[in-house]
Order: sequence, then C-alpha cells, then structure tokens
Amino acid sequence: MKDIFETGRKPVLDTDQPSPLRRRILKACAYLPAAPLLAMLGGCDGDDGLPGEASTFTPPPVKVPANAISDPLDLKLPPFNETNQALPPKLDKQITGSVEVTHVPKQLPVPSKPKTVGVYSLQYDSYKQVATRRNVAAGTPGSVTTMSPDPEDAGKFIFVTYEGIETYLKRALDNRFALLHRAMLAAFTKHSPKEFDVSFFTAPEFYWNVPFGDFLTEAELQLSTKLYLETVTRNARTLISKFPAKRYGHIVLLPGTIATLKRSYDATKPDGSAIAIYNAANHLTCTHNLPLDDKSFPRPAYMIWPKRVVSWIDYKDTEGCDDDLAILNKNPTNPDLNNTLKKCVLNSKNGLTVFIERVSSSVARSFDSMGNPLSTIFQNDIIEGLPFGIDICLDYSEASVQKDKYRIAQLDEREFKLDFLISAGMSLSTSNYADTPYIQYAMHTEGIGGWAEAWKLTYTKAQGNRPGTISGDNLAPLDADSAQDTKKGEIAIDQTDAFVTPEDADTTGIPNILDKMKPGTVLVWKLDVDQPADEVVANNPIPTKKVADKAIQFIE
Repeated sequence: MKDIFETGRKPVLDTDQPSPLRRRILKACAYLPAAPLLAMLGGCDGDDGLPGEASTFTPPPVKVPANAISDPLDLKLPPFNETNQALPPKLDKQITGSVEVTHVPKQLPVPSKPKTVGVYSLQYDSYKQVATRRNVAAGTPGSVTTMSPDPEDAGKFIFVTYEGIETYLKRALDNRFALLHRAMLAAFTKHSPKEFDVSFFTAPEFYWNVPFGDFLTEAELQLSTKLYLETVTRNARTLISKFPAKRYGHIVLLPGTIATLKRSYDATKPDGSAIAIYNAANHLTCTHNLPLDDKSFPRPAYMIWPKRVVSWIDYKDTEGCDDDLAILNKNPTNPDLNNTLKKCVLNSKNGLTVFIERVSSSVARSFDSMGNPLSTIFQNDIIEGLPFGIDICLDYSEASVQKDKYRIAQLDEREFKLDFLISAGMSLSTSNYADTPYIQYAMHTEGIGGWAEAWKLTYTKAQGNRPGTISGDNLAPLDADSAQDTKKGEIAIDQTDAFVTPEDADTTGIPNILDKMKPGTVLVWKLDVDQPADEVVANNPIPTKKVADKAIQFIE
C-alpha cells in the first residue's frame, strides 16, 4: 500500500490507481490507526479492479481490555438512520432565517418590591384658604351684583359686583396647580425622588377648594361641581406628566382633595315648600408616572378615592353644620352608617344655606389613559409589592380602610403596607391598626394649620398573659433635628414672580400664581419597607448574594 501513496513500488495495473472518491476518503482518514485503515480499503471502491491486488491484508483480532471504553468513530456518512433522533432534520424540513420567539422569561414589573420609599408632604393650611374673588365693574360679562343694607344708613343699600364664579374658580385652581408644581420642583431639587425606589407626594384635604363663603348663590354652587371635578382631575394628570420617571424616578401623586356638592333630590318641608338635598363628593385624584404598557402588570392611568362620611365642619363659612335634623334612609354604599341630614350655612352674609346627607354616595373608580372607567375599585397595588391605603379625615374613625368592610371592599389589595391619612381635623391613632399588622407606616397630611407627620408602626406578639401591643413612633423628616423640631427639614416654596425654575424642568402650560395664598413648605421622609431578604427590586436588578438582612424585622 505504500506504493499507492508514491513511497514504494510502481503499480502493476492501472486499476491499482485509487479513484478520485477513494483518494478523498484516504486523505480524510489518514489519521486513523493502521490496522482499521488497511482493513477498510479492501473493496471500498465500486470499479472493476482486481480485488486480490487491491488488498491482501487480513487484520488480526483485537482484544479490548475489560476496563476500556470503546467509542466507535461516527463519520456521519450517508445514508443516515431514519430512527436516530440525534440526526439533523431533512433538508426540506430545516428551519432557516428568523423565527418567532415563543417563550420569554417572566420579568418583574417596574418598580417592584421597593425597599426604600420617599414621602413628600405639602404642609399647607387648606382649611382656611384666602378669599380672592375680585370686585369688578358693573356690567362685566359673567359678573354678579349683590345688594345689602347700609349699616350706616337704614334707608340705603350697598351694591357690590363680583367677577363670575367660573372666572374666579379657574384662576383659583390655576393658583393651586402652580403652587403644587413649585412645591414638587423645590422638594425634588433638595431631595431627588431617585434617592428612593419609589416616592409619594401628598397634599391635604380641601387643597383645591376656595372658601365656601365665596359662593353667593345656590346656582353658583351647582355650577362649580362639574368645573371643580373636571379641572382638578385634569390638573393632577398634567402635573404628574411634568415629572417623567426617566428623569425623576417613580412617583405616585396624592394631591389632596376637592370637596363639592351634587344636588341629589328635593324634599318637602312641613310648610309644603321644597328644599334641595345635596350629596357630598369629596374626592382625591391619584395619578402616577409608572409604566402603562406593561401587559403582565396592567395599571390604570389614574384613580378616584372618595370620602364616605361628611363632617359637621366640612361645608361651612363661620359656623359648623347643624347635625341630625332628620334620619334618612340607609345609603347602599355603606348601610352600616347612620345617614342623617345636616343643615350647613355656606355664606353667612348672604344666608346661603344647604342641606347635606351625612353619607356620600361616591364610589372609588379607576380609569384608563383616555378617561374611560375601568372599574369601581381603587387599584392600590399599582406598585408591585407596595400596596397602600387612603383615609380622608372622618373616614379614619367612622369608615376606615383598616376596619370598615365596605371601604376595604373597594381596594384591590386589602393587606397594604402604607396608610395615608389626608385630613383637615384628624389625628393618627394606634387603635386603628390593632388588627392590621401588615401596615408598616402611617402618613398624615393635615389641612388645619398645615402640618404633616409619619409614624413607624411596631407590633409585639402576645406572650402568655401579656397581650400583644402596637406602638407608633413619630419619625423625623430628612434634615430635621427631630420629629418635633422639623424646621431644618422644611423646604420653602417661593410664591413670588422671582421664582427660579430649574433649567431641566417642564413648565409648558404651568400658570403663574396670581393671587395671595397661604405659605407652604414640604417635608420629606425616607421609609425602609420590610422585605424578605431574597426579594429582588426590579429597577435595580444587580445580582447579589442572598444573605440575611439584620435590619429586617420579621413579624408574625
């Protein structure tokens, strides 16, 4: 065989010359051991050569050691075994080019399971707003003229012309819109929401209201309802759009409430005259800058949370309402509450008096980005792993989301971690949380006097004869000396024309502050939310070694 490879004798016959196919096989198999190679060469060509001269070598039997591993060489020469599942598919069934991905690993929504939460609270005296309805010349379009006796001359009357209520309310709502925008800019400049995994910004009850004494007639009151609700919702949505998540981090806005009255039905007095009965609509519009295109974690664009119980100081001018004038039918929104009739003087000078039901018929609602209603549920779990609850003033003691089954039923997630009390005349109480060990923090934004506080709730388990306890620790805001001395932590809001807007701020469509307003400041808290040590924050998905966190409190 060496002759054929041109190293030995010349071939005697032309048939000793290997064919082209045979030559290719020989070259490809030149590295094989000699014995198997020589055995293979006999008759592997299909021509008419002389078999005897092609190969006369007979290999001796090979004994394989018992402990040896025999792995025959597979050259993958055709034909293939049709039953061999390891073989490649036939050419007419092979898949080429791009293919559709049929499986994508599930990803956590953003944000997810945040461990640090920022809470920004606007401290503003919303209960005693500044009356800024302007006097205008008689005959001004939309104006209203009032007549009252001259206290110095019994035979004369005093005529005063005021701007139209619609003109006044639009400007007043613009002022509050601008103030809240400046408050957020000032606070975010001092402490960026990107310092936290997610942030909340709160304002007090009645933040969007003008004094009820500014209403002159019942017709003005009725006209204000739709204007109030639509404008406040639009302002809240526009406001959050000025703070995109890429620049500011993830933010949930709880911008205080707007209290309105809707004419419900007419009743008849004992003398036969008719009176209008009003139902209260005191709403908070919750907006956010969280993703709306996450198909695995759908969110509403905004939500409405209403107050259920009307207080005797909610709708008034100088004096509070007269309670329990009559017992009304139970309200189906909460049949456990006593529904009575209140007599409230809104304008003591003009004698504007209305009758209001104690229990509101308003229900929670969630909406898509087009303003279409999605459900009558407040989706309080828009942040995966951080559900929150809201109580508006008197609801905290009469119909709270901690105790009242009808209010709890309007929440998407009933065991939430943060509780927000938005009020004007209410205080935090640990008794509200006796049966809710899942609530870790209580945040309070108060409108009477304009202040805010944050409590860390701590629970101890009952042992033997000793009952379990709950305590609320008042937390110091960032930069403050203590929870009681918050002066250094207060972020002032410039209401003047000299206000300097940060260069990267979006001020398109933001109005100026045109009237006098109460001063306001912002306090900021950093909350450490307890989480199991192996949970992952989606907006910071850096792999880390899972170790026990000594700072985490595990509560049974």
